[in-house]
Amino acid sequence: MKYNSFIISLFILLNFLLSGCSKSDNIGSININNLESVLGVVGSEVPFEGDYFFFKDVSYGVKERNQLDILLPKNDQILGTVIFFHGGAFLFGTKEDLYEGETQDIILSLLEQKIAVINAEYTFINDSDSQGVITSLEDGAAVIDFISDRMGPLNLPQNKLILAGVSAGAGIAQWNGFREASNSQVKGVFASIAQSSYDLYQWEQLFPDFSLDELRLTYSELEDLFVKFYNGTPTKEKSELLDYRSQIDADDPPLYIYNPVYEDVIIGEDDSIDFNVLFHSYKHADFLRKKAIEVGLEFSGAYQESPLEFIKRVLEK
Repeated sequence: MKYNSFIISLFILLNFLLSGCSKSDNIGSININNLESVLGVVGSEVPFEGDYFFFKDVSYGVKERNQLDILLPKNDQILGTVIFFHGGAFLFGTKEDLYEGETQDIILSLLEQKIAVINAEYTFINDSDSQGVITSLEDGAAVIDFISDRMGPLNLPQNKLILAGVSAGAGIAQWNGFREASNSQVKGVFASIAQSSYDLYQWEQLFPDFSLDELRLTYSELEDLFVKFYNGTPTKEKSELLDYRSQIDADDPPLYIYNPVYEDVIIGEDDSIDFNVLFHSYKHADFLRKKAIEVGLEFSGAYQESPLEFIKRVLEK
């Protein structure tokens, strides 16, 4: 009888101890209850297998699409943070796009290497509260500020940010990565199928058959995109602000740029604009590398190392 009582008491004690290891306790240096309070959301079911915390649809601003996801390794020594921005021509796409295909593989590899991932959405140029592409780019800056202000509760190291993106998201990463106003904690920029500048007139240097104003008169879809992109007619000051290529200097974070080899002809045989070439041609990558060489900025690409190798290398500096 005494033996049974001892077993029962031991069982009660074990349950008590296990319940004491609930999410309200510290795990590593992360207090989950405190973190949920700081972020304003509770933890969610993870989008793919792995040993990490997942906080979905965290608000970083007041606009409708000012939301981000946080994928946080369950580790006491997080090595750095990668902030991802999805693609979609500033007109469509979602952060969930990055949870599939090659990008998912990159994110999972980062988490396995003790690197946190932030996956952010941003305002589109056709949204009612948009002032053109500048709003999308400034949303990127707001994401950086939001994460920087919460590095303590998130257990993230200071000055260990990588900005990363695909297509339009690569533009957000570059614009913020090459500006002193937003790159103080940035160690590297990873840009995939990227554009070289958001002064669209600069693109006339890349393609022999691209005269922006002439084509705007012929192709209504280009004119509509142009007006939404600039929120009207671009001024000199606006064009200079959007030309992140001109802001590149030797003190900026290293750039990893990868664009596949598309044909370089903008107008196809069916007399339509090939926007995939216009937005993603290897000539954009070459134009960025040329600038990096001119100013002495370190750059890399798939010919030299994988995205994961680049990210790990620059975070370890």
